[in-house]
Amino acid sequence: MQLKAATAACLLLFSNAASSQSLNLEFDQGIETWRVVLDGVMGGRSTGRVTQQESGILKFNGNLSLENNGGFSQIRTNIDEGTLTNQQGLELHVRGDGRTYQFDIRTSNVRLMAGGYQLKFDTAEGEWTTIQLPFDEFRLYSFGRKVPNPPALDISKIESIGVTLADYNTGEFNIEFDSIRSYNESDTPNSSKLSTLSKSSSDRSIVEAANAAGLNTLVDLIQLAEIELPKNEYLTVFAPSESAFSKLPDEIVKHLNSPDGQDTLRSILTYHIAPNTTRSSDLLNTRSLQTLNGQSVSVSIDNAITIAGAAIEATDIPFNQGVIHIIDTVLIPQSQSILDIAANTDQLSTLVTAVQSAGIQDQLSSQNGPWTVFAPANSAFASLPTGVLDSLLKSSNRAELIDTLGLHLVPGRIPSNELLANKKARTFFGQTIDFALSDGQLTVQDAKILQADIQASNGVIHIIDSVITNSEPKQQPQAQLSSTQLSSEIMDIYELAIERGVPLFNMGQHRACASIYELAIESILALAPDALDTKTSDQLMLALSEATTKNNWSDRAWTYRRALDDMIRTFRSISRAHTQG
Repeated sequence: MQLKAATAACLLLFSNAASSQSLNLEFDQGIETWRVVLDGVMGGRSTGRVTQQESGILKFNGNLSLENNGGFSQIRTNIDEGTLTNQQGLELHVRGDGRTYQFDIRTSNVRLMAGGYQLKFDTAEGEWTTIQLPFDEFRLYSFGRKVPNPPALDISKIESIGVTLADYNTGEFNIEFDSIRSYNESDTPNSSKLSTLSKSSSDRSIVEAANAAGLNTLVDLIQLAEIELPKNEYLTVFAPSESAFSKLPDEIVKHLNSPDGQDTLRSILTYHIAPNTTRSSDLLNTRSLQTLNGQSVSVSIDNAITIAGAAIEATDIPFNQGVIHIIDTVLIPQSQSILDIAANTDQLSTLVTAVQSAGIQDQLSSQNGPWTVFAPANSAFASLPTGVLDSLLKSSNRAELIDTLGLHLVPGRIPSNELLANKKARTFFGQTIDFALSDGQLTVQDAKILQADIQASNGVIHIIDSVITNSEPKQQPQAQLSSTQLSSEIMDIYELAIERGVPLFNMGQHRACASIYELAIESILALAPDALDTKTSDQLMLALSEATTKNNWSDRAWTYRRALDDMIRTFRSISRAHTQG
């Protein structure tokens, strides 16, 4: 694997296969080799620091002072001699403050006190720009003065590079570098399969950047789908090339361009967009990325880097919210639901039987969710004490079965690489389950995760080796509710249902909202059947029955919601009566 990673790294770093030497600094591996040199060595009082507040970005800032004959602030790093042989210059991708800086080169054959080969460059305030610095334009300076009759710059002898501010203007300064790389006349965007296209100002929108890269079909589909990117967030776009779209069957293209295909089109497009800026070199240390679609894409390193099996053709094309990588295949997200996938997975057949016996299959099918399901394998159910599974599957024990399955269902989509960071999660019914690492194995409660991150259209499945049981003691049943006997479990379930259901309903996801309210009623009846008065229980049961007669999901959601609200009003009325009494 190390050899494969090294091969991929070489492909990324050397964009011209014909060039034997090149430099590509993208700062993804840190900035530890950079050091600060200040005018304090001569008594000056300027300041400067080099930091990395965002992955892949080197920041150089400070304060320039002219006191005590000072007036410069500089950062430098060493490079291996010979690295730049046969190169013609350096290309910087920078965001500055409008001030003029100078790039410094030092060679092993010409060492001067306070000197080196220098070339000035201007920056645009607050804007990313690409600047080329030809080696033949560098001139030799010492103590700020041009050296007369200097030796020519020997590119093969370059041993260090740096950036200096010495513009005689006092005050704060700030400049950021996304990359510093070399170039020569043979560098072209298509000089290798995994090339890095020339960067231009990254104030372009994604549509403008895609147009400039010749991604015409992608642009048309983005505009057709009316995709709106999250504002003020950095993104990574894996953009299918024109040839990638040409591989799609004609009937799929026709469907995507039709009104009926809009939801599918949005799902596909958002599956190509990941939060945060992940540059080409970042991909070497990445195994998966979660997309705006909600599903994750795998990142593999073999002879080259692939994204969900698609090869990368060009990398790091900037736009105003991140970068674009061009890929050779259109990525298709999973269209099957959690229940569909479970039904087609041999080791989850017992779980499917349990879900059907509990009558909650609708909650895990279609677009209800998203959910994270910790799915016990068949062997997990088989390891339960004798008779337990048979008992759970009896219709008379449906409430207990729903209670048990609820421990395996968490609202939202949680990939395996976030479980440890979260440490715990609340199931839909309000119980807390914990995540840990035991003997190198990821666990949920005491169950080991056998297979993680099985993507579904409405969530993610993690297969586990044992059935999670409720370790929290249940409250003793209550015959009548009073202000002192209100069930905290019922109140928690109601509040969670409203908290999760209302936003979905307001976004037009009526079916998902109805699913949440239905589960809330089911769980209330299951968790505390004796804590409800007869009238309230009957009203909840009636709502479950009545909702099945409704022709649309909005009406179903309101049927469930009214029953839940009536239940809470009854609780509060009893509580007030008890208080006044």
